Amino acid sequence: MLATRAVTIHALTIRHPGESRDPEPQILSPEALGPGFRRGDGLQEITLTAHVSKGTYIRSLARDIALALGTVGHVTMLRRIKAGPFSLDSAISLDKLHDAAKARTLEQLILPLRAGLDDIPALSLTPDQAGLLRQGQVLAGIAAEDGQYFALLEETPVALVEAQSGLVRVVRGFNL
Repeated sequence: MLATRAVTIHALTIRHPGESRDPEPQILSPEALGPGFRRGDGLQEITLTAHVSKGTYIRSLARDIALALGTVGHVTMLRRIKAGPFSLDSAISLDKLHDAAKARTLEQLILPLRAGLDDIPALSLTPDQAGLLRQGQVLAGIAAEDGQYFALLEETPVALVEAQSGLVRVVRGFNL
């Protein structure tokens, strides 16, 4: 069981089977599900589009919605259309990615590592500090607020790190 956490649901849109357009976001309630809906009756399928805060588990949200409506439910399809700065508009199909790998042209398609970590502050390192982190060692006496950082040696990514009480530990190292 996952730990309870506070999340924000910015918008939740309901689309009934057969609707071709996305309706305006509305408050989810039995009334919003339609005039014929009664708790536990025959509603078989509904499509929800959710705009949620970081850390929201959609399957848990679906479970909680079903419980609040006095019924049961499950997720039959989950499609992420945006994550951070990435959307389907900039997505690359697996076929195109495979073709680019075979043609050795991946560098023309893929974004730099920093693009996926743009919401994490940078932590500049000296060459000695970068070397220690690359060996998995903990840095002591670093003047950084507690939290996660994108550790860099000049412009080269070294690691995703966690600072706590003046100590910096590697969360995920990068072999670049």
